[in-house]
Amino acid sequence: MKVNPLSVLSFAAALLLPAATEAQDKPTKDSVPETKEVKNRNVMLNASSDNQPRQISIGLPASLSATIYEDGLPVSYSIWPCLPYLYWTGTAQHGSMGLMSLGESAITNGAVNYTVLSNTRTGGDRFEGHVNYTTNIYNKQTFDLSMASPLGEGWSLSLGAYVNLDPGSNRLADVQYASDMKIIKAALSKVWDEGRSRLNLFYRYAYNQNLGDAYGPFIYVGDGSVEEYNGFRLGHDGFLPANGFLTYRDVMTGEEKTIDRKRATHAMSNSFTMNFKHAFTNGMKLDITSKYNYSNANYTSMALAGVGKAAATSGYTYAYDYNGHRAGEVFTGYYNSRYALIDMGFERDWLTKAELKGRSSNMAHSWRTGADLFWNRQGIRANTGVFAHTVEPDPAWLKHNGSQQFAANTGGEFYDTHETKFALYASDDWQASSRLWLSAGLRAELYSLGGHNAMAYLNATDRTPTYPENVRKVNYSVNKGRMTDFSKSWVNPAGTISGRFTLAQGFGLLGEYVYAMQHPNSQDFAGPYMPILDDVNIHLGRAGIFYNTPWMKLVSQVSVISQSNYKSRTQFTNPNNASDVVTIPITYDVETMGWTTDIVLTPFRGFTFHGLLTLQAPKYKDFNIDVHFSDGSSKAYNFTDKTTTGVSKTIIELDPSYSFNKFRLWASFRYQSKQYINKTNTLYFNGRWETFGGVDYQFNKHLSLSANVINFFNQKGCSGSIGAADLLEDVSAYKNYVMAGSYIRPFTVEFVARLNF
Repeated sequence: MKVNPLSVLSFAAALLLPAATEAQDKPTKDSVPETKEVKNRNVMLNASSDNQPRQISIGLPASLSATIYEDGLPVSYSIWPCLPYLYWTGTAQHGSMGLMSLGESAITNGAVNYTVLSNTRTGGDRFEGHVNYTTNIYNKQTFDLSMASPLGEGWSLSLGAYVNLDPGSNRLADVQYASDMKIIKAALSKVWDEGRSRLNLFYRYAYNQNLGDAYGPFIYVGDGSVEEYNGFRLGHDGFLPANGFLTYRDVMTGEEKTIDRKRATHAMSNSFTMNFKHAFTNGMKLDITSKYNYSNANYTSMALAGVGKAAATSGYTYAYDYNGHRAGEVFTGYYNSRYALIDMGFERDWLTKAELKGRSSNMAHSWRTGADLFWNRQGIRANTGVFAHTVEPDPAWLKHNGSQQFAANTGGEFYDTHETKFALYASDDWQASSRLWLSAGLRAELYSLGGHNAMAYLNATDRTPTYPENVRKVNYSVNKGRMTDFSKSWVNPAGTISGRFTLAQGFGLLGEYVYAMQHPNSQDFAGPYMPILDDVNIHLGRAGIFYNTPWMKLVSQVSVISQSNYKSRTQFTNPNNASDVVTIPITYDVETMGWTTDIVLTPFRGFTFHGLLTLQAPKYKDFNIDVHFSDGSSKAYNFTDKTTTGVSKTIIELDPSYSFNKFRLWASFRYQSKQYINKTNTLYFNGRWETFGGVDYQFNKHLSLSANVINFFNQKGCSGSIGAADLLEDVSAYKNYVMAGSYIRPFTVEFVARLNF
C-alpha cells in the first residue's frame, strides 16, 4: 500500500488556551504557565456511573469511553474492543490524577479530546498506607487499599487492591451485582545516583463483570418531558428478565448456542509497565515508559431497538412459563426489542514512549522531544440479533415466530488485525517577553494496520458486492463466506500553536489552534463494507480573554471545532416495525461553534467557587444515508445542519465549596439543556440538572469521613439518544407514546471512610 509522504505542518496564528489555564498576573521569562493539564473538572463525578470517568463535551459526539492514561501510557490501545473503563477506576493506589489539555492530547496522543491522567503511587523512604471504604443506600460495598514501604538501599515496594461489589439501584433479577470489579496493583521502585535516576516496575491485574442495564420504559409526553409508565420506577426497577439465558447464532460457525448472560460477560487484563527516569546534571530530564498489555473483553450488550405493540397475529409468544402465562402462549401488548451484541474481543499491546525535556540557559524556552512506538493486535467476533421482552419490571423473554432471536447476525462482525504507530513529536513553550508567551508543538505519526476480516464490498462506493457470500443476511456466519485481507498505511500529522499576551496587570488575550489527522482503525473494518478511507481532519480554534485578581480567575473564549469523516457502524430501526433493525456504516462531518466562560472565585478564606457556562451550536454536516429494511422498504435521509443528538446547546457547571474547622461542604451542579433524541430532530428531551454534594469531616490527621449525595433533586432525567427513534419524521403519533431509554442515577446517599497512616 502506498504511503502518503510526510507533510510539513505550518501554523500561522494562535487561538485559545484551555479554559481552565491560570494566567499569571506578571509573566516573567522564568515563569512559563502550565498548559498541559486542565483544572477544576472532576472527571469522576459521573451522573451515569459511580466508577467510570465522565466524558467532557468538546462539541463532538461522545465516544464509547473516555481516553485514560495510567503511568504515562494508555490503559487500552484503543476504546474498542477493550473499553478502558473496564480495567481502570480512580483508587487509593493512584498518587495523582489529572486531565490532559486538548493541545497536549493532540501532540502526545494524536487525538483531540480530554484525556484522564493517573499515576500509580510508588514507595518512598517511609511506610505509608491508605484505606478507603465506601457504601451506599443500595448496599454497594467498595474496599480500596494502598500500602508502600521502603526496602532498603534505594528499593521500595507499593501494593494496592480495589474491590467494588455494587448490586445497583435497580436490582436486576438475573444477577447479584450490576458491577463486580477487582484490581490488584504492585509497584517495585529503585532510586540511585543521588536521586537522579529512578526505575519503576508496575503490574496491574483487573477483572470486571459489568452487567448493569440503565434502561427503562416511560411515556414520552410530546413536549420533551416524560411520565412514569404503568408504575415502572426508573432507576429502581430492572428492565431485563430474571432468565438470563440467551440463544444466539455463532457468527463463526453458524451453530445455535445458548449462554447465560452473567457468565458470558466479563473483562480481564494483565499489564506490565517499566518506567525509567533520569535527571541530567545540565537540567535535562529523560523519561522512558514501556508496557505490555494482555486484555480480553466479552460482552452481552443489550441495546434498545424500540418499543412495539403486538397483536394476536404478530407472532409473539411467551418463551417460558411466566406469571400465570404458559410457554408458547400468544402475547399481545407492548414489547421491547433489544439489539444484542454478544461479543468476544481481545487486545495484545506493546507500547513504548520516550521523552526528553529541557530548558534553555536563559530559562525562556521549555522544550520537549518525544517518540512513540505502539504495537497492537486485536480482534473481535460479534454475534448479533434482536431479542424481545415484555414491558414491565423484571420482564419475560418472548419468542417471535418460534425463535428467541431473530435477524441473527445481520450485523455480525469479525476481524483479526494488527496495528502499529511510530510517532515523533516536539514542543516548545517560549516566554518571549514579560508580556508575550507562545507555545507550539508538532507530531508526525506513521500509522499502519492490516489483518483478516470478511468484507463483501471491497470499495466504499460499491453497490454490488465483490463477495456476495459475505453480505450480512439472516443467519450469516463466517464459515459460509470468504475470508478477506487488508493492509493500509498512512501518515497522521498533528500540531498546536497557542499564545497569551498580557495587556495590563492580570488582563490579556489568549489563543489556541489545534489540528489532528486520523484514519480508519481496525473496528472500521469489522463489517461487510470497506470504510471510507479519506482523511479524518479535526480542527479546533479558540480565542478569548483572561482576567485575574487576587480573588478571581476568569477566562472567556469563543471556539470553533470540526471533524470530517466521522465514522460509525450504526443500527437503524424501521419506523414501521420495531423488530426490523439494520446495521450500516455511516460517515458524516460535525461542526460546533461555541462560547465558554470559566471562572474561579475565592472571595474569602475557606470558600471557593468554580463556574462554567458554555453556549454552543453542534451541527451535522454532509450527512446523507440510504436505509434499506428487510421488509423491502427504503428511504434516503439528509441530516445535514441538524443538531447533533445527545449534545446540549447550553452547559452550566456550578461548583461551590466551603472549608471551616474540620469540615468541608461542597456541591456540584451541572445543567445540560434540551437534547435531541433522534437525528431527524423531531423528538427531544428537556434539559436536566445533574447534582452532587457532600460533607467531609477530618476527624484527625489519620481519619476522615464523608457523606455524599448524588441526584439530590431526584430527577429521573432520561438521557442520551434513542437509536430506535432515529428516523422518525412524523411525530404526530408520538404524544403520550410508550418508549424506552436511558436515565441518570437516582437519588443516592453514600458514606466514605478514609484512613491514612
